[in-house]
Formats: sequence, C-alpha cells, structure tokens
Amino acid sequence: MTQQRKPGVAMVTGASSGIGEATARALARAGFQVVVAARRLERLELLAKELSSEGHQIFPLSVDLAREEETHRLVEDTLAKWGRVDLLVNNAGYSPAAATEQMDRDELNHIFGVNLLSQLQLISELTPVMREQGGGRIINVGSMAGSVAAPLAVPYSATKAGIEAATQCLRLELAPWNIQVSAVIPGFVATEAFDSAREKGEELREDANNPYRSLMFHLDEFAQGQLRGALAPEDVAQTILRAANAVRPRARYFAPRYGRIQRGILGILPDRLRERILMQMYKGKG
Repeated sequence: MTQQRKPGVAMVTGASSGIGEATARALARAGFQVVVAARRLERLELLAKELSSEGHQIFPLSVDLAREEETHRLVEDTLAKWGRVDLLVNNAGYSPAAATEQMDRDELNHIFGVNLLSQLQLISELTPVMREQGGGRIINVGSMAGSVAAPLAVPYSATKAGIEAATQCLRLELAPWNIQVSAVIPGFVATEAFDSAREKGEELREDANNPYRSLMFHLDEFAQGQLRGALAPEDVAQTILRAANAVRPRARYFAPRYGRIQRGILGILPDRLRERILMQMYKGKG
C-alpha cells in the first residue's frame, strides 16, 4: 500500500477553469483546505459554493498574477485566513496565438509574468513559511511544449521550459528543509485555453497580409486533431494529487505516463531528424 501525506492547506493558481479547477476539486475531496486563485472571481465563487456544499473548506481569491503586488497579496490573504501553506500548485499560464514578431515587449512581459515570474515569486514568499512549518510541497505544472518545439509558441515554451528547469534546481535548493518540489508535465489537455487562444488569434488568421496565416491554419487543424484524443483536466488533476500525496515525490510526473517515453525518444534523435519530423507534423509552410 502506498503511504500518503496528511492533507493540509493547498494553494492552486489558475483555478477558474481547466486543470486548476479540476485540481482544486481533487484536492478538496482528498481532504485539503484549498485556496483557489485566478482573475475570474465569479468562476471561483461558483467552484467554492459547489465544494462548500459538499463540506469542504475553500477560499476563493481574485488575483492578477502578472502583478507583483497582487501575487504578494495572495500569500498574505492566505496566511491571514489559515496561517500556513502545505502545498503550492503553480498552474496558472497561457499561450498567445501569435508569432514572436507579432508581440511587443509589454505582451511578452505579461506572459512571462503570469507563466513564470509569479510562480517563482510564490515559491520565494512561501519558502520561509514552509521552512518554519517543517516542510512543504511545491508542484509546478509544466508542459510537453517545454521540451518539444513548436512554432508560434516561443514565450509559452520558454516559460514552461523555465519552470521545469527551476524545479530541478529547487529540488536541490530546498531539500534541506523538507520542501519537496515536482513538475507535472501534461500533454494535450482538453481545456478552455485552446478555445481562448484560438479566439484571440482570429484577427491574425483572417489577415491576408499575415505571413504566418497558412501556418496558423495548419496548426489549428493539428490542434483540433490532437484534442479529439486529449486528456481530460481531471486526468491531470489525479496526477497532481498523486504527486501531492507521495511520501517521496519524483522530480517529474507525466500525464499521460507514456509522455515520458515520447519525450525521451524525441530527445535522443539527431537535431535535423527531429526538426524534420516536427515540421512535417505541424505542416508549417511559413
């Protein structure tokens, strides 16, 4: 029988939909008190009402993680409410549907702020809290995009690669205080994020002067095909729950588990062969 940790207080970012929402449900039903954080307060309040009706303790907090002061307020309000954080699930993140040249510095700053810098800030601010408690658990939600290249995904892939690299460093940095860090790496997951990115990219897709227009249509077709066999957010949530409960958590958890094999095979291929395979897969024509 697998030994499990005693539930405590969990903080989940990006909890208004998709993986974050499913994770909040899974953790609450496993006995955790859960802080759910995202921008859309009305969605968080509906989730809190649902789980509270089942007898679970949920604390919804509206926060824009791109802003340093709001990320700090998330920590302060959580500690004022429950006095501790035993588990941090860094899940918030998004991907714009645009080429790098079609984004300005402000947009790039916002993507990095939400996807990477806010996560590192939360870890930084919660590390002293967890050390004082005698330990804690941090789970960073990465992506296969962090290691499998794709066009029109530069800032998203860079931030996901960054959080996975940070996870490896943090495992060594925080181990002396029993603060255990893992990355959960999903493949394609059927969430609102794809519809949101597609909607935001509609203007670029319809622009006849957009040099990436053909590629955008090919990628849209590719994504729609992948989504037909995609994981449900609840599947990833169960992987996160397994990592949260493990006595000796691994550095990486893949969802689905065969994602580890897929990434490993791509990783050992010669660069040129790997690029040819990926270019054919995405059918990019520039």
